[in-house]
Amino acid sequence: MAAQNNLDMISQSQPPHKRSIVRQLPDDLIETIISFLPPKEVCALAVLSKRFRYSWHLCRNLCFDREFAIKMSRDEYKRIVNDFFIYNRSSRAETFKLYFDAAGDTSLVCYWIHKVTTLGVREFELDFTQSTRKCMLSYELVDVKTINIMRLVNCELHLPLASNGLCHLRDLTFERVRARPMVIRAIFLNCMSLRSLRLIKCNSIFNLKIFAQELKGFQDLEVKNCSDVHLVGINAPTLRSFHYHGKICEFKFFSDLPKLNDVILEIAHPRGFHLLSNRQHVVISLSFVKVLTVTSTFLEGLSARFEGHEYKEMEFCMPRLEEFHLIVAPESNLIPSDIASFLKKCPQIERVFIDLGNNAFGTSIYWEFHGRKYLSEWETVFPHLKCVKIKGFTLKELPVMMARFFLKFGVSLHYLVLVKPMRHNFPGTFVPDCLRWGTTSNAQIQIYDYPGDTSTIIPQHL
Repeated sequence: MAAQNNLDMISQSQPPHKRSIVRQLPDDLIETIISFLPPKEVCALAVLSKRFRYSWHLCRNLCFDREFAIKMSRDEYKRIVNDFFIYNRSSRAETFKLYFDAAGDTSLVCYWIHKVTTLGVREFELDFTQSTRKCMLSYELVDVKTINIMRLVNCELHLPLASNGLCHLRDLTFERVRARPMVIRAIFLNCMSLRSLRLIKCNSIFNLKIFAQELKGFQDLEVKNCSDVHLVGINAPTLRSFHYHGKICEFKFFSDLPKLNDVILEIAHPRGFHLLSNRQHVVISLSFVKVLTVTSTFLEGLSARFEGHEYKEMEFCMPRLEEFHLIVAPESNLIPSDIASFLKKCPQIERVFIDLGNNAFGTSIYWEFHGRKYLSEWETVFPHLKCVKIKGFTLKELPVMMARFFLKFGVSLHYLVLVKPMRHNFPGTFVPDCLRWGTTSNAQIQIYDYPGDTSTIIPQHL
């Protein structure tokens, strides 16, 4: 921040007394400040003063990213990047980010990568989104111990099972990469300092096995919109967060997860979780979680089932859960009693966020024959519940029952925030206090229009 402030002072028109301060700064200090700025800012600075004409030669922050490439032709982009490597006098590079269509210029890209890796780069990003085909990379190009952060987009990388090159890699992101099982296995054999792995829109994964029992610092795993994942198997005792966004698949946990605090299971498919034979194993494995975000598909899979002439609930407990965020799919059959049944197993719950979208709970035979009675006979209180936010709230029977449920049994509730659906208005005669009827709640009830939701009560994941 201090470097940026000094550069702003240098690069803009200043009063005479400030310009004199700039003139008094020694060259080595100015060069150090300039070296940490991205190329776009350094180039702009170079045209302002003869003193900074060749300042871009010292740049260490080589961010030739999407922002850098805006309004620039391909040939112009190539020329500028080439000039940087030809004339660069810095002995080090902290960051290298490339946003480029590598079609027909693979050898040139390899030259740039080779040049930057000799400068000890720590943060490394190759974004070939513009390329119609995946760029093939040789592993030797990035087999560099200095790299701590790596992001690869729309390219192909063959990793050997035995290598010591990426032993200091901490954060790895693959986006639109063929993350085949051998590639994933090689990552966990070679990258012994790995802390986080993100797989975004990758393919050829099939059975994703995260065997990180030998990694003492592995903490974060994100799998997002990977089309062909059939199974996610995890053996990672140090895992702290697991985020999954995508279709329904099998989840298997091969070790206890005592440090797992934050889980997202955003399952896009509206049905099917109840068909998983190991769904009880999944929820038991998540018992240490403190923050949980799920779609209605997940909760439907845990709801009571009609067995032996009665409804039976699944046996599990989430004793540490403090924040729960539920996203209800439009096709969902979820009802308020399913939510209540789940929260009953969360004795430490403090914050609940429910996004109904435009669904607003649909009535069903299940609700008429079981759900309504289940809520009417409810006795469990939530002593730690402080705030509840319901988005997509209407004055239909089920949303109103859900709101009154929290007001009645959230004995320490401070806030109930209700956000209307888009293009939805309440009758002029509606008074929020009518929701308190039958309760003794002193909670503050706040109501917002969908576009005007300015509530400060938001979940951690939004």
